[in-house]
Parts: sequence; structure tokens; C-alpha cells
Amino acid sequence: MYNTLLVEKRGNVALVTLNRPDKLNAVNLEMRLEFLDLLDEFRVDDEVRVVVVTGAGRGFCAGADISEFGGDSADFKKKQARVKDMIRQLYEFEKPIIGAINGVSAGDGSQWALAFDLNVASEKARFAWPATRLGIL
Repeated sequence: MYNTLLVEKRGNVALVTLNRPDKLNAVNLEMRLEFLDLLDEFRVDDEVRVVVVTGAGRGFCAGADISEFGGDSADFKKKQARVKDMIRQLYEFEKPIIGAINGVSAGDGSQWALAFDLNVASEKARFAWPATRLGIL
């Protein structure tokens, strides 16, 4: 159903796994769109009472997939418009979102975690803000 996310329901808990382990779960446009679609589904699913987000492999999320930077097509820009306020959408989501931070959480990964209601971090968790080195913050 989703290309970049694994979704499992365990009773009233929805477990969402960011699933691009070969890229340390770097967030691309497809993942953003899929995550927002998933939130729309959970919003109206009365069985889902809490959402837990984690990452596949050795990291939670390495941040934005910078290989997509500079996308100038009209279609890319149209899709980007939908996700431009994603952090606000995460922050204002009506049901609790818990981050299960299992490794590196950088850039977008750290921003997402800040928008969640609660985070539980393993001893291997590391938070970083590399955007300043890229000149985009």
C-alpha cells in the first residue's frame, strides 16, 4: 500500500515505520505525501487511538533526502505545496503521536520528533541539526 512506510495496527495502536533503511530513512517527497495520507486515514479511524513512529534499520531518520533538492518541475512544486506545513500538521494532529527514536535523528527527523507529543529514545539515539551546514535553516 505504501512504498516508504510500514504500517501495522496492534489493537488501538498504529505502528508506523519509516522504511528507507538504505537511506537511513531520509525523507523524500513520496514519504511526506504518504505520511500525510496516513494521518488522514488515522484521523477518521476510531480504532486508532495513538500513533507510534519509528525507523527501519539503524536510524530513525537522517533528515531530508537532499538528492531531491532543486526539483523545478511544476508537478514537484505542486506536491511540495501540500507538505510545506507538515510540521504544523504533525503538531496539530488530534491523536497522540509517540516517536520511538532508535538511532540517528537529524534535520527533518529531529523536526518531526519535536512535533510529536512524546518521544522515547534508545541509548543509541542521536539528535542533530545539519541544515545549518547546508545553508537552509
